[in-house]
Amino acid sequence: MSPLRRAAVVVCAVLTAVLTAGAPAVAANPITISNGLFNNSAALAWSSAPTTTMGDRTVTRTTTGVQGLIVSGPTGSVFHQTLGVSRYMFIGTHNHVLILESSTGAGPGTRSVSLVDFTTTPPAERPILSVPAASAAVSSPGVQFSVGTGDAFFVFAPTGTTVAGLGVYRSDNGTILCPGPPPLTPTGQLFGEATATQLRIKMGGAVLAACARPPGTSG
Repeated sequence: MSPLRRAAVVVCAVLTAVLTAGAPAVAANPITISNGLFNNSAALAWSSAPTTTMGDRTVTRTTTGVQGLIVSGPTGSVFHQTLGVSRYMFIGTHNHVLILESSTGAGPGTRSVSLVDFTTTPPAERPILSVPAASAAVSSPGVQFSVGTGDAFFVFAPTGTTVAGLGVYRSDNGTILCPGPPPLTPTGQLFGEATATQLRIKMGGAVLAACARPPGTSG
């Protein structure tokens, strides 16, 4: 290779490196988290309905063959296999989908919550929490969501003696936004809250955890 050609190759390589280094990182999908206490109206009950459609998303229960939930939406479908009892929940005006899987039987078991991520093609199921329960009589995990879109949600799970798995998450892809405290015995009602600068987990008037609001989210 001639010296002139070799120099041209070096210059091209340097320019490519500079352009690559200067390229902006791909940002996450924008979300909206409205200020105020998260919505916990009607206890946000988990559904056992055979099928429900909200907006462009549908959950359908299969009862023949391999039992489970088929969750379909704008980027395709994902199947959640039922291993015990499967229930689901739509949250917010963006109709984010959560799935609750509970062990069967009267003795100790496990409650697992997952989120259906429609930011991928096909959609994926993202684990959120898995918490032991002393018996089937223990209350199901509680969910609250940010007012309006529901683009953030607060979740926690009673164990029979404590409450565990506390955290605030993105509702589109399941990324944790504010980890909660270790398992605790609640002495007041648990709340999620968004302020102009923070996401908070509260018990009554006490703040248990506070995290900076994600950049780019409007209040």
